[in-house]
Amino acid sequence: MRVLGLNGWPRDFHDASAALLVDGRITAFAEEERFTRKKHGYDTAPAQAAAFCLAQAGLTVDDLDAVAFGWDLPRMYRERLGGWPHSDSEALDILLPRHLFPRRTDPPLHFVQHHVAHAASAYHFSGVDHGAVLIVDGEGEEECVTLARAEGGKITVLDTVPGAWSLGFFYESVSEYTGLGGENPGKLMGLAAHGTAADETMSTFAFEPDGYRLGLLDPDARDPEDWDEYYLTQRAWFAHLERTYRLPPNEFVHRYDPAKGRVVRDTRRDPYEYRDLAATAQAALERAVFGLADSVLSRTGERSLFVAGGVGLNATLNGKLLTRSTVDHVFVPPVASDIGVSLGAAAVVAVELGDRIAPMGDTAAWGPEFSPDHVRAALDRTGLSYREPANLEREVATLVADGKVVGWAQGRAEVGPRALGQRSLLGSAHSPTMRDHINLRVKDREWWRPFAPSMLRSVSDQVLEVDADFPYMIMTTKVRAAYAERLPSVVHEDWSTRPQTVTEAGNPRYHRMLTELGDLVGDPVCLNTSFNDRGEPIVSSPADALLTFARLPIDALAVGPYLVTRDLRH
Repeated sequence: MRVLGLNGWPRDFHDASAALLVDGRITAFAEEERFTRKKHGYDTAPAQAAAFCLAQAGLTVDDLDAVAFGWDLPRMYRERLGGWPHSDSEALDILLPRHLFPRRTDPPLHFVQHHVAHAASAYHFSGVDHGAVLIVDGEGEEECVTLARAEGGKITVLDTVPGAWSLGFFYESVSEYTGLGGENPGKLMGLAAHGTAADETMSTFAFEPDGYRLGLLDPDARDPEDWDEYYLTQRAWFAHLERTYRLPPNEFVHRYDPAKGRVVRDTRRDPYEYRDLAATAQAALERAVFGLADSVLSRTGERSLFVAGGVGLNATLNGKLLTRSTVDHVFVPPVASDIGVSLGAAAVVAVELGDRIAPMGDTAAWGPEFSPDHVRAALDRTGLSYREPANLEREVATLVADGKVVGWAQGRAEVGPRALGQRSLLGSAHSPTMRDHINLRVKDREWWRPFAPSMLRSVSDQVLEVDADFPYMIMTTKVRAAYAERLPSVVHEDWSTRPQTVTEAGNPRYHRMLTELGDLVGDPVCLNTSFNDRGEPIVSSPADALLTFARLPIDALAVGPYLVTRDLRH
């Protein structure tokens, strides 16, 4: 079967994406932001991502057996906005406009419950037949947590928590309060390692063996003016924190920056002053989720746990779940956020149509790829000098070993928020100054932000305290003491790191580069961060990579088989 999964709508949506399954296998998967260059793909249908998916497979809409959407939109409109105003044909015209997607007939359109789509994105692609499911996010149609059983290709919901008690909205509200921004909970997670946690109940949580209660709000509270409880919960959390925390909200101010030539957003205080609040919020989140995880594992009698939802991007939390005595195996997909519900919705419908879903393996490289001819044409248009080394991987490894920062754009683009050796900036993991250099000079961001390493899977058990596959940079783990000192640019304050383990099968060229690097410096480990400028999506095309290379103070660019270095520029 050919099923196109979608996420993204013109009203109050984010993380627009499209995923195509053909006979149960991921054929193409991409985020709309990579094409529009507008981060998070807010309030838009995933038209360009869908066009890419179909083109990658050589299909048209007429070839599809079904289209799946990762929310039950008709239900949301009926329950919160007074009624669903569209027929399936009209909804398809919004999602797949006919002027871009001409067709003779409309394929069947399936609206999939949001948390079921999240659950499917984890369970069906894990390669494990049965286990417990834990979904934790901001809010689906009305729930913020779902506990479920997965077995034999079927997902059965056991319990839910209503949206007013959202852990996702709690964490985003604290991130907003600190001045990091509600859209940047990952920053709050990074800041937490620098702080000291206080009372993890935060004067409102009650932690129980099977989860948590929240005294701040009635669990059934609803926002009468919106279709979720985001602003309702944020107002409640801000009021509560103003009463209980020693610092007021870190207000944003806007000013014109003559150096940048545009209005920028600053905060009145340094967000670093809120590090103890970040640590306390992280501790509260972990305590609540541990109870939920233990509960669903106990209720199902399972030892495998599938995790998704926006909170599933909290790598610190995921790493601690992995080490709990109640669980043997944890699978979190690289697209745990709403990016992944296009994939999950497609899987739900494909299974209903009789397909068996293939595991995603240790790669997330399902986006666009560009031929050497396309790359060369893009290079020629810039007027840059470039060359085609006989051993590109060796030359890049030499640059990294020499303390240079290299843009790396190879193969099919990865999907999800982490660069995984397809569209990456690479630096030395051994350099004591590399973290500050990339944070402050290259990426123009907070000095305390951590970086993550890529390493060969064959040596990861020597470097990390946990011997496991970490293909997606979505879990943290502790670094062994000997390596914590050897790899200072990729080890966080608490001796943790968010690793990517690389196999030859998963990414052959990147594996070769790391092997060459190991020959040069002793450890096949490098710093790997996303190839993008501040506030922009990760690069996708050669033109994106070249533009970002021109703007950022990085030393070289390896794009396809070609290498550009600063000393070769006109």
